[in-house]
Amino acid sequence: MTVAFHDPLWVHKKMAQIAKGLGWKRKLLCTVTRSLPVEAFYSPPCSVRSTAVKRVYISAGIHGDEPAGVLALIQWLENFRPSLLFSYHFTLIPLINPWGLKHNSRLNEHGVDLNRSFQNVNLSPIKEIRSFLEAQQPFDLCLLLHEDYDAHGIYLYEIPSNLQLGRKILDEVSKTFLIDSRPKIEGRKHDGGVLSRPLQKSRFEKIGYPEAVYLYFQFKCKRIYTIETPSEWDIEKRIKAHTQVIDTALSLIAEETTDHALEDNHALSSPKPH
Repeated sequence: MTVAFHDPLWVHKKMAQIAKGLGWKRKLLCTVTRSLPVEAFYSPPCSVRSTAVKRVYISAGIHGDEPAGVLALIQWLENFRPSLLFSYHFTLIPLINPWGLKHNSRLNEHGVDLNRSFQNVNLSPIKEIRSFLEAQQPFDLCLLLHEDYDAHGIYLYEIPSNLQLGRKILDEVSKTFLIDSRPKIEGRKHDGGVLSRPLQKSRFEKIGYPEAVYLYFQFKCKRIYTIETPSEWDIEKRIKAHTQVIDTALSLIAEETTDHALEDNHALSSPKPH
């Protein structure tokens, strides 16, 4: 993918083109600095009504100096398999911080870290994203795509703690990509690249709510993963890593759903004692 990494208007046009081709809906959430749109995209309802359809939310570009997740979502959609819509409903916000992307900045145009601001009901685009997600939830899986300049390999944050799915995701991805093996990541111990711990609401009320924490406390999302790839890797490698994480997570969720269905069928077909 040969593009200008930090061109939010290119992202806007590309996403609009892909969404139109797929028949997905597009919603303008707001415009920052009068010219840079923040948009959401979502798949059409599944033609087969089923409680087995999982609702998936994916976001990227909340930090403008982390372009790989934005480009990964574009590439993932360019290769989208329509058969996924029999099992999933997707909600995407591919670029939360377009000003930051344009200026290669973690912060927005006001010097604010949007990923510490989800408690702020008066800040754009946070207030618009909150309102939109309120209408779209509940979500069965949330994937938030990030990068880390200090990372030695891929790692992820798992909320709530000890779900085990994060470990399975990294086990599968490790067949292709290096997993961060530092003794501590962000000053914390981890389990093979998985950072997971119970959340204290009072702590985030002091320092500000990241997107993942907001999704957990506000919507009680069942599985939330913040994916971190090393910024020092080549951009194409980072893009590929993110798309592989997305595909792996979806595949594992599908396996879980199948296993649960088999267990239910077995229970129904087993003879009851007299």
